[in-house]
Amino acid sequence: MFGSSLPVPISASALAFVTLCMLSDVRTRRIPNAMCAPGMALGVALNAAYFGVSGLVGSVAGLIAIVAVLLAPFALGGIGGGDVKMMGAVGALLGVQRGIAALAIGLVLGGAVMMIHLARRGRLREKLEAVGTMVSAAVVVGSVDPLRVSAADQHAVALPYSVPLGVGTLAALMLTGNAFVR
Repeated sequence: MFGSSLPVPISASALAFVTLCMLSDVRTRRIPNAMCAPGMALGVALNAAYFGVSGLVGSVAGLIAIVAVLLAPFALGGIGGGDVKMMGAVGALLGVQRGIAALAIGLVLGGAVMMIHLARRGRLREKLEAVGTMVSAAVVVGSVDPLRVSAADQHAVALPYSVPLGVGTLAALMLTGNAFVR
């Protein structure tokens, strides 16, 4: 977090945590609080143990930054609460810089997967037109209400977003410093 690489326990904890979240999400379409809260606490504790006060501050800042970035998409129905909490824990484990990198990579991967999925089902054009209509309506009325998406909508297309977010976390660890160092 505070150098070019992370200690093995932090990297390993992050990878184990996102793996458990992905498995839960794929199997049950939920990432329980009972997983996320300990992930957050572990991130803060490990970083404080390894890096002292700066680790504590960096860990809490990572958690807050990730959650802050995801609040609007969550409020609009574009991402689930479990995904937000999972990535908050990733921020606590990896800090702001690596956490944001993990999130960015995961969001891009998730978008690409969704585009491919929609194209294979012949629904890409329909969904792109719907997004255009939603954005236009939001601009015209000056409100974000038209951007709200409901997972209960029978036309909604959802995927377990923890998978691309988890892969993004792995990629961020590999790209931003050796994932496993002493």
